[in-house]
Amino acid sequence: MLQRQQVLEQLESRVHDVLIIGGGINGAAAAAAASGGGAQVALVDSKDVGSQTSANSSNLIWGGIKYLENGDVRLVNELCRCRNQLLQKYPSRIREMRFLATIPAGFRKPPWMVYAGAWLYWLFGRGQTQIPLLMGPQTLTANETMVNADHARGAVEYSDAWLVDNDARFTFDFIKSAMRRRALVANYTRAEQSWYQDGLWHTRICDQLASGQSNKSASRIVRSRALVNATGPWVDGYHRHSQQVSQHHHVFSKGIHLVVPKITEAERVLAFFASDGRLFFVIPMGNRTCIGTTDTRVDSPEAVVTDEDRQFVLDNVNQRLKLSMPLQASDVLSERCGVRPLAVSGGAALLSGGAAPDRESGNVQTMSRRHIIEADPHSKRLSIFGGKLTDCINVGNEVCDQLKAFGLAMHHNPDWFGEADEKQRQAFYQTAADAGLNDWCECLNEPLTQRWWRRYGMDAFVLLERVQQQPELLGKVFPSVESGPEQAALDDIRLVELAYARDHEMVATLEDFVRRRTMMELTIGKQALLASDALKVIAEQLFGSDAEAQLQAYAHGHSVTSCADSRASCS
Repeated sequence: MLQRQQVLEQLESRVHDVLIIGGGINGAAAAAAASGGGAQVALVDSKDVGSQTSANSSNLIWGGIKYLENGDVRLVNELCRCRNQLLQKYPSRIREMRFLATIPAGFRKPPWMVYAGAWLYWLFGRGQTQIPLLMGPQTLTANETMVNADHARGAVEYSDAWLVDNDARFTFDFIKSAMRRRALVANYTRAEQSWYQDGLWHTRICDQLASGQSNKSASRIVRSRALVNATGPWVDGYHRHSQQVSQHHHVFSKGIHLVVPKITEAERVLAFFASDGRLFFVIPMGNRTCIGTTDTRVDSPEAVVTDEDRQFVLDNVNQRLKLSMPLQASDVLSERCGVRPLAVSGGAALLSGGAAPDRESGNVQTMSRRHIIEADPHSKRLSIFGGKLTDCINVGNEVCDQLKAFGLAMHHNPDWFGEADEKQRQAFYQTAADAGLNDWCECLNEPLTQRWWRRYGMDAFVLLERVQQQPELLGKVFPSVESGPEQAALDDIRLVELAYARDHEMVATLEDFVRRRTMMELTIGKQALLASDALKVIAEQLFGSDAEAQLQAYAHGHSVTSCADSRASCS
């Protein structure tokens, strides 16, 4: 793997087929698809890849059953098809999950109609999941004792899918796939401005980790034949800064989730209709529970969890589950807050210096979640508006189709995504067994080899080779998972994984590793993690002599960027 400085130098020295700005799920999938089709791809992200909206979802891969009520059957059809593809191609990372939706008294639809909708949803899913079930109040109580069925008219159980690990890790898998195909990827590298000149795009980038250097010395120019703006909620802002005209813009909806100690033994998602009418989930997360989400109109991509948001989630779960003690804010281990960019038409006036489009009309809960890829054939520029985690395969394929329409030399590769096949997985399991690797992940109740394959794919062989050479690297980062905050260490991280992350996973800050490459911060909680001796071990293994500085930056939430104002030009 190239070192960061080498990547930055090659970004500047080459002419790339395409530069993708933004390493969230849209940009990551676009990079994997384009590189899989033979394009020379470059990708930059101003922060860590997959660190914004793509790190704050429900961890669900779902076809959007609730969009049926709005009549958006085309979107549901596309999402179900993509969900099925992901289930097929990622058998260890994505699994079918049952959802139990309780229907309250006075709900806008009778149970039979919700049940009919679930069957329609199953048909959109080509019958690839278990069939829906309808339950009366008594059957509901018998099947799920934790659900408060006092005012329920019944329930409907249906299937969707979920990520066994977290969303940020899934996004990073696409980044790794692109890098294996020689894509150049740099996180903490901000694209400042792009302009089209002499048949090429020129983009000024700024290395956000270039501490001690002047802004000018941290700045470089990247040249590319095509440009993809995949900055998610920041698409509009980048267009404005680069004086680019667009026919669409975004409206923002904030969604939050709370992670709390495990509150139910249910091995399915408990779905309710929250007080605002939208689906509300209680999601298993190992020995933790994830609760959410909200759907709140906001004016900026920069959003935080408010006291009102937190209380909304707590009130809804307390009302809908039979808890021995109501959940309180003090029970919250970690919080997730992301902004959904919802694509709407209109935007040229704003981007050419005129009045901003009207962003006050429309209810975000009923607005379409459909993505839109806007193309400018003359300059070979794409802009991705909207998008969902489930929709990533569709986005990647459409980006490739547009790049080929621009005249880029690319070939069709239907296998640009997915895990290695079953034969290779069994070969790894057999090799590990022959090597005597029989460790068990107590927290996840699964073999260590299974977790390694799910997380690292073919690179699991690299980990196995290392521990064969250095058996001490099989040691646990958390010495015991039986007590203290370590009990929530869902990842059961081994020392060899720290070495692998340091060398192969673009870890630039402690937060990159504990929040996105793993689920430690989500499941342990930041304060408990800071109090654990294991965090010092992690920092030392990842950063060596810089460990203390990384620990201090993580503890105080300091930015690693060198530009004081992230909106300022680094030129």
